[in-house]
Amino acid sequence: MDNRLIEEWFEQYEKDVTSYLVHYMGTMDVEDFVQETFLRALRKTTTYKASAHPKTWLISIARNLVMDQYRRSKVWNKIRQVLLREQSYSVDMDQRIILNEEYRYLYKAIHRLSPSQREVIILRGIMEMSSKEASVVMKRSENNVNVMYHRSLKQLKSLLEMEGDEYGGI
Repeated sequence: MDNRLIEEWFEQYEKDVTSYLVHYMGTMDVEDFVQETFLRALRKTTTYKASAHPKTWLISIARNLVMDQYRRSKVWNKIRQVLLREQSYSVDMDQRIILNEEYRYLYKAIHRLSPSQREVIILRGIMEMSSKEASVVMKRSENNVNVMYHRSLKQLKSLLEMEGDEYGGI
């Protein structure tokens, strides 16, 4: 399979993928998802099975993109909820500003971790998956996931402390 075939599929199925995404997401703002769908198809041409219809394969890719995006936003909402639980519900404006800064520190610190550290923090710490569940997702042993999680938490804490020191404490 080559680029020309993906280009042909784009011409044939772009409207179907766009329509699916508009209905699935409930918004007309799906251009980035459509483009990413075809880019992923191009990168994953070796996984395409000729017995599958190209349109269903492309829509499956689009669906997975949306689900990935949903999971990422769900993760960040969970982080916010965890942080908010630790705060009083009667937060004044100064406290809100501080809380927003803490989100920023946490977000930056998590993104400074290695991809595997970030993944284990998200799976175990934020999504509250068991070691066994996370080991299946990460394709690692349970013991490896536990060790990695412990080390990643330590690294995250260190990064948060460094961020706090840089910006006057968090």
